[in-house]
Amino acid sequence: MKRALYKATIGGIIIEIVFFILLALVNLIPIFWGFLTSIKSANDINRIPPVIVGFRPVISHYRQVIASGFFRSCLNSLFYCCMTIVMTTIFSYLAGYGFARRSFPLKKFFFFMVIVGIPLSGGASTLLIPNYMSMTKLGMINHWYTMPCIFTAFHLSTSVWMMIAGVKSIPVELEEAAKIDGVGQGYIMTRLLPPLMLPSYAAAALLTFIGVWNDYITSSVMVSRSDLKTVQQLIYEFMGFYGRDYGPLMASSMLAIVPIIIVFVLFGRQLISGLTAGAVKG
Repeated sequence: MKRALYKATIGGIIIEIVFFILLALVNLIPIFWGFLTSIKSANDINRIPPVIVGFRPVISHYRQVIASGFFRSCLNSLFYCCMTIVMTTIFSYLAGYGFARRSFPLKKFFFFMVIVGIPLSGGASTLLIPNYMSMTKLGMINHWYTMPCIFTAFHLSTSVWMMIAGVKSIPVELEEAAKIDGVGQGYIMTRLLPPLMLPSYAAAALLTFIGVWNDYITSSVMVSRSDLKTVQQLIYEFMGFYGRDYGPLMASSMLAIVPIIIVFVLFGRQLISGLTAGAVKG
């Protein structure tokens, strides 16, 4: 019996390993092919059949991308990400604490609205026209604060949902004990709870960063000034009217995924912890 169970366990482990290897290949092969394209000359890119080895690598595409103002666009996107993360984290923390610890009229209705708004973090193309019309009337188009305001509205629901789980993962008895010791609500909100909710903060910030960094449709509509365009807008410029310039297109794409990889390497574990916070709570 033990031997059969051992064989079944080993078989399950092997299946999992094979599955994850295939999953990694499916995700890494497009990146690998994009990198190869970014270091090929125009003649090598257009060769049929395509070549994987035996070509002379070039860096001219990366030089072209950098000369086109890539780093300026990266700084713009980074600024939008940081501003959105700060505003989203503050607002969602306050809202999440209210949902998790307080009772108020229409609480279930507002919580339902939070759940309904979660898909907005993945993009809200259907809202572009009303958002554009509203922000045009308010004079909020083509400003440095335009994108942070829009992105905060889009990602707030997801962050609130994660903050609710983060607050619920902390025993309420901890707050009650602090109040008995004479600690005020302000201290609890600013000193006691935040260190205990770092995984939730990191997970919300990471998801917000990815969503803002990868956005193209919203920024292309709301921002048209060259000094405010994002990295995704710059990448799209290499998809010309008469055809795609695959060398610079792939080079800019490879450079654009570097910040995502760095953030995942540094905060990937916190993302898992934040997503599972409160999972075992009732």
